[in-house]
Amino acid sequence: MTDTVQVEIERKYDIDGQASLPRLNGVGGVAQVRYRPPMALEAVYFDTADRVLSANNVTLRRRTGGTDAGWHVKIGKGDRRIEMQSPLGSEELTVPRRILDLVRVHVRGQALTQIARLTTLRSVVDLMDGQGHPLAEVSDDQVAAMSVGFRAESRVQHWREWEVEVIDAGRVTSSSGGTEAFLDSVGQVLETAGARVSAAGSKVEKVVGKTADPLDPRAPLAGQPDTAEHSGGRAPGVGAVLTATVRAQVRTLKGWDPLVRRNVEDSVHQYRVSCRTLRSILQTYAPLLDAEATGAVVKDLRKLGQLLSVARDAEVVRDQVAERLEALPGGATGPVAGMVPGKAVRRLRQSQAKAYDVAHARQLKRMRGEWYFEVLDRLDAFAREVPLSAELTAAEESAAAEAMVPLAAEQVDAVLALAAAVGSEQEHEARIEQMHQVRKEAKRLRYAVKAVQEATGLDLGTELVARMKTAKRLQEALGDHRDSVMFQEHVLATSRTAAAKGEDTFGYGVLFAAELATQSRTETEAEALVERLAGRAS
Repeated sequence: MTDTVQVEIERKYDIDGQASLPRLNGVGGVAQVRYRPPMALEAVYFDTADRVLSANNVTLRRRTGGTDAGWHVKIGKGDRRIEMQSPLGSEELTVPRRILDLVRVHVRGQALTQIARLTTLRSVVDLMDGQGHPLAEVSDDQVAAMSVGFRAESRVQHWREWEVEVIDAGRVTSSSGGTEAFLDSVGQVLETAGARVSAAGSKVEKVVGKTADPLDPRAPLAGQPDTAEHSGGRAPGVGAVLTATVRAQVRTLKGWDPLVRRNVEDSVHQYRVSCRTLRSILQTYAPLLDAEATGAVVKDLRKLGQLLSVARDAEVVRDQVAERLEALPGGATGPVAGMVPGKAVRRLRQSQAKAYDVAHARQLKRMRGEWYFEVLDRLDAFAREVPLSAELTAAEESAAAEAMVPLAAEQVDAVLALAAAVGSEQEHEARIEQMHQVRKEAKRLRYAVKAVQEATGLDLGTELVARMKTAKRLQEALGDHRDSVMFQEHVLATSRTAAAKGEDTFGYGVLFAAELATQSRTETEAEALVERLAGRAS
């Protein structure tokens, strides 16, 4: 077994007595079933003394027996969880460093201890399509479990559960119209046979319970209505809305941390987006917040973003090589692409791949140090109850939409002011940099509005939402422009290296020139979007 990362899509059901699994042939595209011999599984679960992993919907276990024996870290809740696996290694029950690394964003300096032991007798039924390809598997588990470290709770518990796990989401979607529809179809048959959807998210939760998350965005502040359910009563205040929004983003940021450590595709980008979204929220609504506390967090987030920027930029340019060849007339195998030697393509890609690896390693070194954990501590403290400005009146605090919409509208004005400066700038390099600034301000607007809507459902008005959508399109157009400029710079720098080695550089010129059309198109598109944004703002 090697280190793996996968998305686990499953549902759990409680079942009493000796009921047999019902026949599932013909359900959700299932054409064949196969019964495997029973297997014995043993698992030890770990957490901190205050159950910080449980609070963050993270499960850490060491399991022996079965086909996936090893260390497992599961993140998430509901039907979908990200599961990271690693080989067992030694027989010791001490959490190895490579596994501890995946949960350090939550654990930080705390010790991990055993919290539960489970023994499971598992019988598996494979659900397959007409060609014998696996769609899903249903496990019938007989479980014996006991908590560890809690003397009064050390009795052995017994229960039985059925678990449906999707194995091939693509085939399930083709046969059933989606994983949710498939799980619904199978679940309906299981429930008819006497099963009940489990209220627990995991087996270990049945043994030691679930710990509340102090940063749950849905938990209302004292004296404030729940932001997710305010439509029928009093509207939420600024404190409740901003706290829920910040909490949601902090949890998202921490969720990407282990994937960055495992170098999962796009994880660096998504982690960076979380940092920027948090900064956008705090900067856009800054007049409503305590300046000193907010300024310190913004400073931390800026440093985190800078830490990620080198790796992300290298990742973007690395992946553009194949995309740019495919975009040439005739595609990657056409006559134009044929003018770019294979050696040039390899040099363009390999240099950025190396730059990414170096930057990612440097990034991980910082993420394993005390500075990073201190930043996380400060983010958690800030998110527990976002500090408001002492100058905010009670009337302003009690009406979040009225206080926040004008500040977002000011962000529209900032985008327009920068866009006007671009139009009057004649110097090429300065114009490119100003377009980059327009993009960042448009992104800030989009993040600041979208994050509030997604976390709280707060109605910020149709006009602001329309502006946000235009800002998104503007950001995307200028993002394409920025990527094109970065790729052009990489092509030029690499061609100079090749020329110094006596290589033919004509192919680099082909790729360089091809970017001019992209830049012209995106500039024209951006100008039209700025006019639209200005029209809405007037």
